Amino acid sequence: MRNLLHCRRGSAAFATVIAMIPLIGVLALGGEAGSWYVVQQRAQNAADAAAYSGGLQAACLASGSTCTTSGTTVDYSGKQFAAQNTFCNSGDTSYPGSKCPTSLPSGVSQSVQIASLSTYGAYGPGLYVQAKVSQTQPAYIAKLLGLSTIPIGAIAVAKVTRLATNPPCVLALSGSLSFQGSPNINAQNCGMFSDSQASNAIDFTGGGMTLTGPLSAAGGCTGSTTFCSKAYLYSQPVQNPYTALDGALTTLCGASPTLPTKCGLPVCTGSGLVAYTAATPCTNDSLHITSNGAISLNGASSTCTPTTSFCVYFISGTLKITGTPTISGTATFILLPGATINNQGNAVINIAGPSTAPSSLPAALQSSASLFQYMSMYDASAAAVQFGGNTNINLTGTIYAPNAAVTFQGNPTINMGNGTSCGQLIAASVAFNGNATLDSSGCPTQVQVKGPPQYVQLVQ
Repeated sequence: MRNLLHCRRGSAAFATVIAMIPLIGVLALGGEAGSWYVVQQRAQNAADAAAYSGGLQAACLASGSTCTTSGTTVDYSGKQFAAQNTFCNSGDTSYPGSKCPTSLPSGVSQSVQIASLSTYGAYGPGLYVQAKVSQTQPAYIAKLLGLSTIPIGAIAVAKVTRLATNPPCVLALSGSLSFQGSPNINAQNCGMFSDSQASNAIDFTGGGMTLTGPLSAAGGCTGSTTFCSKAYLYSQPVQNPYTALDGALTTLCGASPTLPTKCGLPVCTGSGLVAYTAATPCTNDSLHITSNGAISLNGASSTCTPTTSFCVYFISGTLKITGTPTISGTATFILLPGATINNQGNAVINIAGPSTAPSSLPAALQSSASLFQYMSMYDASAAAVQFGGNTNINLTGTIYAPNAAVTFQGNPTINMGNGTSCGQLIAASVAFNGNATLDSSGCPTQVQVKGPPQYVQLVQ
């Protein structure tokens, strides 16, 4: 018996067992804490997605667009994307693409809150969307520490930022906004934007250009990293402010006219350009200009729009220029579907968009007359348009060519502003090649009009 009492064999094992008890507890608590971390990461992903999608919806609503994606409210959009990341309020699991279970395990509950804020911390006043995502679940090993439930949550905040006070001077509706050679772009008061969501929504070939002003797109950027790094990419698309005009022209010309079409207008008589008036409601069809002198686009006070003396000219077929005329004045050119301009001479063309809406228009366009204010050219044709070559072109005001690829090649100059208003160049795609110049220095910074470009970024 004495030998048994003094035997130390197995004492180390006994001590080890005693020491393992708290060690096992710590390991178990660590495993439980690890599960909390996994849930927190999932909650953060859901909060980020909810805040960002809510911000996109807020930007869409602020732009005046018809916002049909992800519901019609910021709250709905945020909660939908939280649901797609497995977080929903109790009983609120029917969002499109939801991955939330119809019922949660006993003791587990979730909460999703979306809020629109007018200010956020040090970021100051603005438009913000905040998403709070949380999950409360039972404690297990943590009960030994006095915890019955574990709240796990995440917060994300998205900010909607306007890139410019004015709408973009240049807007590519469906194709790329591209630059090649050494163009000179001064768009400091309005910027440039592409609604294309492709990877080359903005494309640079070469790096010899000068660029001033914000550059942004709904898609990506290819080419020069110097310029691409300065672009705001994957932004909210900009609303086309002239969509109603397209509908009005369809009413005038029909949905699928045979091209080129005159849209039911009689052909103007005479050898030169004839303005559309009550006395001459006609289109200049396949007109050939051979003049070597000056051609004024401003009508007499008794014709066109009497109070401001400017005219509207409809063009159908091919307008061919072979002489060396100087064509200038305040006017609006409307190229009907299928119309083209073929310049084979050395014309000097100076067209300024009118500061008021025209009073002489076909009945189908009367309801959209206000959209022609400041517009120098509306090209309803899908034929590619190229300005440049040997032609000296100076266009002031808005150029709208929703179906055409517009290229500025050579040395043309496009002035967007005249000190009191700011025009826009809106086309299916826009390319600036060679030494083309775009100048928006005449755009007043105080003008507030449709469609300023916006982008959404997570600030928390």
